[in-house]
Amino acid sequence: MVIAVASFCLSLDPPGRTVGTGIGSAAPTPRRAAAAERFLAGALDEAGLWESRADLGDSLVREFGERVKAAADPVDDVRGTAAYRRHGLAVMARRTLTWAWNSYQGSSAPRGHPRPR
Repeated sequence: MVIAVASFCLSLDPPGRTVGTGIGSAAPTPRRAAAAERFLAGALDEAGLWESRADLGDSLVREFGERVKAAADPVDDVRGTAAYRRHGLAVMARRTLTWAWNSYQGSSAPRGHPRPR
């Protein structure tokens, strides 16, 4: 049987200016990192990043990871410690955000919005 030590997913919705998250195997049930979602959506909006598609700053990416980490409520078990799961979630959140944002930067811009170079 294969069971994840922890899992993370991210959804960026530029037209709706929303962010969605999912955390698995790091709480009694799957959960969202709601505070991290609100933080990231607000930061992207305030900085005009939804429109500009500019690079994300390291501090924004790191803070997002920390907020995802804080949303977890893992246990220690034979697959890993709670601390290991929290650390892994922070790393996965940072990497997933970076990959998703890079994909968004390279996607076609909506009509009327030129893609930045």
